[in-house]
Amino acid sequence: MRGLVLILVFALYSESAAGTIIKEDSTRGVYLESYSQYFFLGPLIKKNNLDFDIVSADDAKKSYTFKSNNSFSAGFNINVLDVNLGIAFGMPLNVKSEQLYGESDVSDLQLTAISKKWFADVYLQKYNGFYVQFPDQVVPKDQPFPQRPDLITRNSGMSFTYIFNHERFSLKAPYLFSERQKVSKGSLLFSYVLSSFSLEADSAMIPSSRWVDWGAGAETNQLRITSLGFAPGYSHTFVIEKFFLNLTLVFGPAHYWVRHKELFSPAQNDIRIDFYSLGRIGLGYNGDRFFSGLSFATQSRNVTYERTILQNTIGTIRLVAGFRFKEEGFLKRKAVDFIPR
Repeated sequence: MRGLVLILVFALYSESAAGTIIKEDSTRGVYLESYSQYFFLGPLIKKNNLDFDIVSADDAKKSYTFKSNNSFSAGFNINVLDVNLGIAFGMPLNVKSEQLYGESDVSDLQLTAISKKWFADVYLQKYNGFYVQFPDQVVPKDQPFPQRPDLITRNSGMSFTYIFNHERFSLKAPYLFSERQKVSKGSLLFSYVLSSFSLEADSAMIPSSRWVDWGAGAETNQLRITSLGFAPGYSHTFVIEKFFLNLTLVFGPAHYWVRHKELFSPAQNDIRIDFYSLGRIGLGYNGDRFFSGLSFATQSRNVTYERTILQNTIGTIRLVAGFRFKEEGFLKRKAVDFIPR
């Protein structure tokens, strides 16, 4: 996580060193309105989906789905010194019976840095405690589902996006609210994503009774998937007065480093080439002082190790609202101003 933050800081420094402390020009003024002279603070509510499937590569009907019993987190969202920080912690909202589905702990941290040309963020999610579902499963009424309180998953990474049409289009507007898109516009994008998904448990993910007919990889109890992807994409914001709708899609190849360890064997490493996709939808209201927005982001993985496949689509629904306040004193400075040169 520390390394990802350093990369993000370096990107900001490079942007500043290149002379990107820019006054708004006439072109941007026609299409975009900047709120860089304001800081803002508001509540943040997120619904995360970090569920995943373990599937046999030889028979797709052989699968286990691991689900969390707590997907909501709440906290605050603040934008100050041109850096956006969102911190949220698990909250008992829409939690099912812990006796039947077990207990899950959730933590979530996201840091976003912005510039005219770039959109970059760093994130870290941790889930502890899952319950299990599988085909033909029969659970008597009022009896607990199979539970894995020992299972811990972590999802971390960073994304970095270059906006080609940055004079007329802004990704900050629909997702960070430090600008407002005045006119409907879109832009081609180029992104890279560096991410890591890991899981660890005291025992194998697949019950020992299924090891013989499952295939290689059934005894795995530790898994880490690190991916680096480069991809083009497109984003478009539709504007009606101060209401907006943004649609973003990025799709391209990814390089996966896979490390897994079975209960009674040393860790093994493998390399895979596959595809990844990243999609965002954002809608809301972006006024002069008050703003609110609902966004949905999704990222998919489908990675094979031995004769076993991990599948997951990480989805995040984010609800944010807030008020802008005029910056005074040191708040008028930017984060890059504090980086030694």
